[in-house]
Amino acid sequence: MAQQKPPTPQQIGRAGELFVAAELNRRGALATLYLTNTPRVDVVASSFDGDRTVNIQVKTKGPRSASWQWNINKAEKEQQTASDRDFIVFVDLAPDQPAYYILKLREVAERRLAGHNEWLERHGGKRPRNQKSTHTAVPLAEVEAGKDAWDILGVTLNAEASGRKGARDK
Repeated sequence: MAQQKPPTPQQIGRAGELFVAAELNRRGALATLYLTNTPRVDVVASSFDGDRTVNIQVKTKGPRSASWQWNINKAEKEQQTASDRDFIVFVDLAPDQPAYYILKLREVAERRLAGHNEWLERHGGKRPRNQKSTHTAVPLAEVEAGKDAWDILGVTLNAEASGRKGARDK
């Protein structure tokens, strides 16, 4: 019997997008995937009543990854152009069940740019291995404040079901 190959990065990424859409639907939102590679948007979600719609970018890491990867040039653009309806969900497929970290896209981009610039300064302003690389690692410490913070999207029923006020109720 042939040895099974681990999932490709594309398969891991698609799994994360599917998990996010499924979790949003489970929580009472209406969520769907974009089937093509759309800039900044992997999942679109709206409240059941249609009063609020948000765009979600999904970053997924598999069991063998220590951090999520992001293109620093895209992070810079997101920091400048993301709206209050643009979010990012980091999905960790390493645990038995996916772990989700939900944050505002602009805020994550700002923190990642600052962290990346500090890292570059420690290395003399240049990447030590590959100066042409545009990837930056996003560590868990940078996103853990968003653990299971679905309410910030303002599209789920979770806040009402748990007796808490969500973003759309404020």
